[in-house]
Amino acid sequence: MSIVNVFGSYLKETRKSKKITQEQLAISLNVSTVYVHQLETAKVDAPDKSKCSVIAQTLNVDSDTVWNKAKEQKLLRFLNKENIVNNLDEPITYSEKLLLDLFRNLSDEVRKDFIGMIYMLLKSDKRISDQRVLSSIEKLSKTA
Repeated sequence: MSIVNVFGSYLKETRKSKKITQEQLAISLNVSTVYVHQLETAKVDAPDKSKCSVIAQTLNVDSDTVWNKAKEQKLLRFLNKENIVNNLDEPITYSEKLLLDLFRNLSDEVRKDFIGMIYMLLKSDKRISDQRVLSSIEKLSKTA
């Protein structure tokens, strides 16, 4: 399964439209031009929030937009790594959006507890037999 290059495409298109070279961006990030190229081609994971802030400042764009693209790329990479099939054409439901908004607004500590509770509920539910689902939730609970 190939990863959709949300962040890298955005970065490259924005950088070029602002007439900023990979080298100039690399200097502002204090990284190599190879790393910038790898970001643009999704060879490495999207950067953290602090690097996204520097990217936004260098490209003179909204930092929330850059960070949101990075988070989307990180999620897509996770889904790909875990072999979780995601139909990107299927719209998110209102209930899913509410759950996602809730999750994003939790503190790190509460988020870990939340994931742990979901894992325990799914693990004990006899209706769920898909080991991939349980395995994915277990891995997420260990990294959250």
